[in-house]
Amino acid sequence: MKGNILNLVFKRMAEGYEAQVPYYEKMLQLAKQQKDVLEKEEVEVQLLLNLIEQRQELIAVLGKMNEGLVSLKKEIKEALGINEFNMTSIKKELSGPGVEALAVILDRLGVILGKIKELDLVNEKSLRQTMQKTQEQLKSIQEQKKADKAYQPGSFADEGIFIDYSK
Repeated sequence: MKGNILNLVFKRMAEGYEAQVPYYEKMLQLAKQQKDVLEKEEVEVQLLLNLIEQRQELIAVLGKMNEGLVSLKKEIKEALGINEFNMTSIKKELSGPGVEALAVILDRLGVILGKIKELDLVNEKSLRQTMQKTQEQLKSIQEQKKADKAYQPGSFADEGIFIDYSK
């Protein structure tokens, strides 16, 4: 009886995670777009910021979707007497269609999240290189301005001006 109820709960959890898949796929797509933007010679900063903002919105939505699952995970851990909510621990205690459905969707999400993480590492490296390049260009421009200023004569007045403050 307990196993049947828990399998129904796992089935519902799997459906909840399944609903998150399109959001994670969109996040993967945005990460790919970020990579494309960062690979260009001239980075379009506004486009990059827009992509980051879209990802932040997706993260907020996914956070809200996961809120309900957190308490459910805690209850399942207590019901099964396990320390961690992971498929290995769960499969030791219970089997059935709900458990299998949850394992399948978590594997799918794991693959998508792995790809996102991989792209994020590449994007972070590209962004750091772009920032370093920009800092070097800015430093070069500032040094050029100093050099130009050093070789230009300062302004001086040809005529003196007298101001009479007594009036």
